[in-house]
Amino acid sequence: MALSLIENLQIQARNTSQEDIDKLCNGIVGNLLLPDKSGECIASLRQLFFILQASHIEPNISDDVVAGLVSIVSKGFKGGQARLCLLCQQIVAELLPEDYPLSSSSEPETDKANLLSLNLIQGEKLGCLVEKVPLALRWILNDDDFESQQKAFFFLIAVVMLHSNLLTDDSMKRTSDQMASWLMNASLYQAQNPYTMSLFKKDQTNIVNEVDGTPSRNFFTVLNVGQYYTDDQLMNITCFSLLYKWLYYAHALVITPSTGDSDVRETRKKVAKAERIFGILVNRTVEYCLRLLDQCERKPKAPSDMDLQQCCLMEAVTILNKVCEIDDSQVPKIFQEVRRLFSRLSQDTANARILLNILQFFINHSATVVHDPQEAYNLYFHKLLTRGYGDPALAFDTVMFIRNNMEFLCHKANLLAVYFPNILKILAWNPRTYMTEFCDILPAMMSSTTSMEVFHALLDLPCMTASLEVMEKSKKEDVNTPISITSDTEPSSSFDAFYNTYYRPMFNFFCRVEGGHGDTINKLNLFHVILEDMKQHARVKVCYQAVPVLLRIWFSVILEEAGSEFCSQLIPVLLERSALLYGIPQYTADVQKIMSESAIQLFRTFPELVTAQRMDIMDFLTSVRNISKREEFFTSFVWAVGEFSSSAYHSDCNADVISKFFEVLEAVTYEFSSVMFQSETEGLSLSVKVLSVLMSAIAKLASRCQDLIPRAILCLTKVAKQPQQQANSLDTDDQEALVTRAQELINLLKLPNFSSVVLNPSPEIETGRWHRDSTCLPIILRGIHQILCQDALMQS
Repeated sequence: MALSLIENLQIQARNTSQEDIDKLCNGIVGNLLLPDKSGECIASLRQLFFILQASHIEPNISDDVVAGLVSIVSKGFKGGQARLCLLCQQIVAELLPEDYPLSSSSEPETDKANLLSLNLIQGEKLGCLVEKVPLALRWILNDDDFESQQKAFFFLIAVVMLHSNLLTDDSMKRTSDQMASWLMNASLYQAQNPYTMSLFKKDQTNIVNEVDGTPSRNFFTVLNVGQYYTDDQLMNITCFSLLYKWLYYAHALVITPSTGDSDVRETRKKVAKAERIFGILVNRTVEYCLRLLDQCERKPKAPSDMDLQQCCLMEAVTILNKVCEIDDSQVPKIFQEVRRLFSRLSQDTANARILLNILQFFINHSATVVHDPQEAYNLYFHKLLTRGYGDPALAFDTVMFIRNNMEFLCHKANLLAVYFPNILKILAWNPRTYMTEFCDILPAMMSSTTSMEVFHALLDLPCMTASLEVMEKSKKEDVNTPISITSDTEPSSSFDAFYNTYYRPMFNFFCRVEGGHGDTINKLNLFHVILEDMKQHARVKVCYQAVPVLLRIWFSVILEEAGSEFCSQLIPVLLERSALLYGIPQYTADVQKIMSESAIQLFRTFPELVTAQRMDIMDFLTSVRNISKREEFFTSFVWAVGEFSSSAYHSDCNADVISKFFEVLEAVTYEFSSVMFQSETEGLSLSVKVLSVLMSAIAKLASRCQDLIPRAILCLTKVAKQPQQQANSLDTDDQEALVTRAQELINLLKLPNFSSVVLNPSPEIETGRWHRDSTCLPIILRGIHQILCQDALMQS
């Protein structure tokens, strides 16, 4: 009820006419600056904001309205105008990103109080940012006004992130020098207690402490503990919090490519420019971050400070990574400390997120010091990820790390091809969260040696999810729970099977860490049976919905990159795995549909596969039982046999091979038509399609080996007569379609030379040449048809 009401309101707002909007805007202009009309004005503004949100096109809002809204925003959140100001700010933010034209007369006159409350996007539209940057630079140098200094620093950080073109080299250097001063020159003494009752009492223990409680003997950092902080200490903390943002965006502005000079000269100029702007800040940053690394080795006095140490470590390593990018001469010194940090933290799984930042540092700078951190990579993706795939924060960081370093991890470190089962655990455990990211990561996991195993892993992804659920459940059970160690008794659930020595290796296989241990397991159907109770688990249901998307990506990569040899190996796997799927009906149907479509694409791309894999294909087509629940898949292989069993595609496809294919399809057609026409069940529309494709394939094979034509005509004749001779549940239209199709093929086969052309057109027919060449079959048939029609008219 509530949702339908909201939808009706949205439709009504979306259909608001421009005339109604103009009336609403006129009322807003009239009431905007009247205190006694504030309630009515807020109601009108809410209505305008709702219209802007609901509308698919930008309404025409007058300049007077926008100027009034900006005027309210520029006055800041004062008194009882907070709601009005916030609402105006949201409306202006909704309008301005669409390049709404504003006249110069609407520029507000801002002062120190309202400059930072005005949105930066609005500021650029109004043209006020350029003249405010120098003012902000003067404020950050004013140590007597902490509030203005802090706001000005926030303002400059926002400018460099959103509108870096407004900053000059001089303004960036002045800001960097001031940040260096904030980092190193903060006081070591605590601020006086503002709540003390005695103005003349002095605190005897006013030096800030280290996290372990000892008095500090070095410069102040964010990890120093005090009861009250001075303004310069607060600026120190603020500066460190925003240091990476400044280095990242300001350095990006410095290295922005320019034109006119050669690459060598341009590079030298950029290096000199970066050194001039960031030289002092870089040195101070290195000192500051290395001191943080030392402070993090201290055992915190308060347990809550341990989290602060973890956060500071992550930020410090990230900043040092950027510093080495700005000034590569710092790499040897920093690399030694970061490597020592990795050795200290690598044994504790709780530090996994920090280690991921260290791995990023190794990726970026190991080549500079000729260091091979392969052991560190293996430690993380083998040991740490195995334990932490279920941690939401670690999973997110890992996926982003892989996505940002995909080329290195794929081609240089070869980690994705080795540890893809462990990485897939993140998707299996969070299938809804990381679907988009794994669509990008999946191709990087595939190589000439791992693609087949990745294919099996994707098909078994719901089994991996179910196995992980069972294993996690087992960890939560009481240690005193009796555990079965024999395989004599049949398990009653997947949880019991996990403790059974016969089934435990199956669970271990699906939860393996590395690839290369085999494509899949024996008795996979048995493992599906013991996981029967996990089919309706919420995580498993979401996981199986992700598999078809990834399978399409897998097949697209194979069709684009793989060769005929790999695809030849893939055909038997498709035949086997189409029947070995986790027994979820919708999942099975989706996967088989993708397999069917992909098999057709494989045969179109490599038509020689039909002959090369004829033994496996014949074994598959021999049994009518393979049609059950796999009609679409079965039909695709029948079509491929009829389409590509020709010497035109493979030199080994001689008359003997064609005869063997014909015998298989002939026997299947007789058996299948007999079963189908005797069936009393309903819903056989797909079976009609299978029979139709079988008849077409038989006719095509016979047209290529004319000795088979009498047998083909006999087979088609019997199929055509069966609906008339036997009572069956087929629809009348289906019966008529089958009879008509059979008769058409019989008529074609009675003219062998004609049928060989019609049923086996050249591949050039798809290029369109056949429809333009004067000797092509379509034009000849069209000409004969016209002649016959003229003769009929003359005779009548």
